[in-house]
Amino acid sequence: MNEKTFHIVKLLVSNARLSFNALAKRVDLSPPAVAERVRRLENTGVLLGYHAKLERSAVGLPITAFVRLSCKGAKFQAVTRLALELPQVLECHHITGEACFLIKLAASSIAELKILIERFREYGEADSSVVLSSVVEQKPVFGVQEGEWE
Repeated sequence: MNEKTFHIVKLLVSNARLSFNALAKRVDLSPPAVAERVRRLENTGVLLGYHAKLERSAVGLPITAFVRLSCKGAKFQAVTRLALELPQVLECHHITGEACFLIKLAASSIAELKILIERFREYGEADSSVVLSSVVEQKPVFGVQEGEWE
């Protein structure tokens, strides 16, 4: 990836709503050239999507928790299906160590969180931690600081 394309990626990471015209001005290319580079980044799997970031408590999901699941036997497929099925599962990672999975959940209440944890307990021992506050959350791999590249 050359410097201009990398610059486009960094700008989109910082603000995915930038138009091709705005990107073109910042990277000193024409809007069609920027559009072509963005299309190539999408087609090659560098850019995987454009997402709105929600304040979970504003949409009724104020509780965030992590569950470490230690599986009994070969439960990978079953846990994967359950994680994909439940909309409250924000992330599910197959990990090394004593636990098999690390699962990030969002819940409307502690009562709902308890029900979610019980669903995963069908497949093994679950140890949970409720998030009190988040210091860093969904930090991009890289982004542009204000004033950089201008």
